[in-house]
Amino acid sequence: MLIQLLIIQIITFVALLFLLRYIFSRNLNSALGRLNSLHEENQVKEAQLSDELKRAKEEREAEVARGKAEASGLIEGAKKEASRARIKVEEGAKAQADKIIAQGKREAGDFKEKLNKEMRVRSLDLALKMVEQTFTEENKKDLQRQFITEIIDEIAKLPKDKFTVSTDKVKVVSSYPLQDEQRENLKKVLGKKLGANISLEEKVKKELISGLILEMGGLVVDGTLKNRLHQAIPELLK
Repeated sequence: MLIQLLIIQIITFVALLFLLRYIFSRNLNSALGRLNSLHEENQVKEAQLSDELKRAKEEREAEVARGKAEASGLIEGAKKEASRARIKVEEGAKAQADKIIAQGKREAGDFKEKLNKEMRVRSLDLALKMVEQTFTEENKKDLQRQFITEIIDEIAKLPKDKFTVSTDKVKVVSSYPLQDEQRENLKKVLGKKLGANISLEEKVKKELISGLILEMGGLVVDGTLKNRLHQAIPELLK
């Protein structure tokens, strides 16, 4: 029976992984399309600026030609004036082009970051719903037992100076009631770290789906399924 449960969990996790990758790929293609569109718009703006520079250059050359025809004595002055005007226009045009490109890059970066955040939130919600709907009650209980064991092991490995709070009462919010052995192991390891005889204030919260949260003074240890998925999803989306 345990092997069957493990196989079901593995199949569910693999299906979840492929689904998340599919969602990410589809959204990424959409984002790339938007980025390509922004890039094309920037290219059009750069082409327009280039045309403006070309027209400005032609106008300046015409002015110089008229200056030559009117008086040879004004040629040198006209050339210097045209040179100053050209530099000014080119500098202004370059500054404007740089501004447009920088703005486009910022907008693209902001859009990408917003898209990534939305994808992480949607992926987390989808993963939680899939687990909630596909896992049996026994699967969820098995998962909680695993989470509790991992949390106890992690707390045991932490240095005592990491626990800066001073309390003998710990609030435990879990998706299923703690078993006697779990309760005693948890009190034992917390007692060693906090240096006190620990009493647990237990509360069952089914919407956690699986796992538990420990609150001791200002210190919170989140060992819920949602927090585990929140940590894992960014790695899956890379």
